[in-house]
Amino acid sequence: MMENSFDTRAVNWDENPRRIELIDHATKLIFKEINIDKNQSVLDYGCGTGLLGYNLVEKAGNVTFCDSSSGMLEQVEKKRAFYGYKNVSILNADLLTDDLPGKFNMIFSMLVLHHVKNIPALLEKFYNHLEEEGLFCWIDLDKEDGSFHNGNPIPHQGFEKEYLYQSVKESGFEPFYYSTELSMTREVNGITRKYPIFILLSKKSKPIG
Repeated sequence: MMENSFDTRAVNWDENPRRIELIDHATKLIFKEINIDKNQSVLDYGCGTGLLGYNLVEKAGNVTFCDSSSGMLEQVEKKRAFYGYKNVSILNADLLTDDLPGKFNMIFSMLVLHHVKNIPALLEKFYNHLEEEGLFCWIDLDKEDGSFHNGNPIPHQGFEKEYLYQSVKESGFEPFYYSTELSMTREVNGITRKYPIFILLSKKSKPIG
């Protein structure tokens, strides 16, 4: 799912203050809409260095950090060891080719799915790995012109709201919250560009098909 370059970028990944600020802002917005408690298990899919998941770990019963980049997961493990978290699990997997045991009450995925070509297949996996009425939190790029990745070929140049709603509904989810309050800034050809980031919260509602 994720490019091999993420392995080499992992060591310096957390040094970007704008990335930290974005994830902290996203977490605050999420906590306004949903509650996480010690009876719940959480999956942070495409977790990177675990910035989002570690914002949830104090509230949840267990957080599983899943990524296909071993370099990113090394950073997750360093944080687990440093802070001594006992409710953290780490898994190297790509759900489009691998499976993972058990089910979760919540699945979070931030700035990951625009790298995934087969969105319906991944959403089906999320559905199957959620408990009844489980929640899926999708955080990603709003539709953009391709400049976010400097014109490099990726499966999706962000997502339009209509596509998001149609995709989650067809996969058995009912969306209940949508916001584009978040944004990221990047320098593109010497110009500072702002790219909206959406949060979509959906609940597992009905069997697929």
